[in-house]
Amino acid sequence: MFVFKDINKTSTVIQQNLVHYTQNLSSSADGISSIKIISGSTNNKYWQSLNVLFYTSGSPVYKGEAGKFSSPSINFTVKKTNQKQFLTKYHGYSSSSLITIPQQYYGEKIKEGTFQFTDISGSNTDKSGNNPKIIDDGFGNLYSTNAHHSQSKTNASSSDNYVGNIFYDRGLVVITETGSWSGSVNYSDLGTNFNLKFDSYDTITTHEYNLTILPNEYNYSTNYTLRSPVSGSLKESTKYLSKEFTGSSFQPYITTINLYQNGNMVEPVIQAKLPKPIRKSNKIATTFKIKLDI
Repeated sequence: MFVFKDINKTSTVIQQNLVHYTQNLSSSADGISSIKIISGSTNNKYWQSLNVLFYTSGSPVYKGEAGKFSSPSINFTVKKTNQKQFLTKYHGYSSSSLITIPQQYYGEKIKEGTFQFTDISGSNTDKSGNNPKIIDDGFGNLYSTNAHHSQSKTNASSSDNYVGNIFYDRGLVVITETGSWSGSVNYSDLGTNFNLKFDSYDTITTHEYNLTILPNEYNYSTNYTLRSPVSGSLKESTKYLSKEFTGSSFQPYITTINLYQNGNMVEPVIQAKLPKPIRKSNKIATTFKIKLDI
């Protein structure tokens, strides 16, 4: 025999929490890919897609090279803030490197300000043996933390010194700088053998259900081993509990709580297993809290 009871929905609590997890990946990780692209080459489709989605308004008509990238009015870049995402170094005549990161690693998006790219090819080190290192500024721009050559004497993350862009909620990293990290290392050649580090960004929704059992409820056990055996049989049992389990002093133990959808009492949608059996009280109400993360 099963007994059902409606949940008091006014006691249900729904909370959302942001969860960050630091990912350490290499270029050989499953799903990570690096593509060398240039307009007019065999990878022209990649160049055109990035151009339309992120670097222009999508219009095939431009006002000339000078104003081509000056005001991309409609695209899928990061949300507008007081800071600016620079989009002026994506040109059709120069090569770029595209790094794609699967959503399984970053969740909803890559957390701003946590991205770090380190070249480990061994062939791109400078004279001092340093590896190129690129990070993001929190607004979708990439810059090198240890570049030997810079376009500006100002901050390393200035519009002059940025070397590419990151699109956080799509897991796309584009290195667009045509110059060199050092005298012999071009930025567009870095996307071959590298390590990536960043924080993933996920929202966990928690549903908390409060289930209250009164002293006069759920006093019948569904444990088959408590039932009376059929006369003359050691294997079969009746539907009735043995006499020693029907007295006023007997209280069943709760081991599992099933939650069902309205109208469907066959298959539970949620099943909660208690860490240990809980003896039901016949004197006071007992409340169980069930939490479900989605």
